[in-house]
Amino acid sequence: MWVLAATHHLMLVIFLTDSCCDTVTKIQSYEGYSVSISCTYESQYQNNLKYICRGNRPSTCLQQALVTSENKQNGRFRLDDGNILRIFTVTIGSLVQSDSGSYLCGVQRNSDLDVFSAVQLEVQGESSKKLCTLCIFHFMIIFFCLLQLKISDSYWIQPYR
Repeated sequence: MWVLAATHHLMLVIFLTDSCCDTVTKIQSYEGYSVSISCTYESQYQNNLKYICRGNRPSTCLQQALVTSENKQNGRFRLDDGNILRIFTVTIGSLVQSDSGSYLCGVQRNSDLDVFSAVQLEVQGESSKKLCTLCIFHFMIIFFCLLQLKISDSYWIQPYR
């Protein structure tokens, strides 16, 4: 965030860091599929508000939350909190390529700054999904043929004597 203050001949520019998270979890999926984003938190925050937002700006994340633990469903977004495991899961249904990008999982702390974890989601198009499905299909055909050959051929592998 840039803060700009100007008086007659003096201009002061201060750069305030508005980022978080040393590590980023990368997730890939395909258009039309659903994806689940798992966000962990510490036990002392079990009853605190959980949320997710787009982007990577902690200062505005709660105000721009897509879904929260109080508002569990919002269109294609759903938040489920597994209190015992200290993980909340955000599911995004019917993915489109424009869902690709940065997300922040947030846990509200009443007396301090919220706690965040970062996620990078990549949604690949329909053509990528077809290619992957085709590869799996070919692998299954090859495996099935080898299995049939083994069953029908009594001398599939003979031990050396």
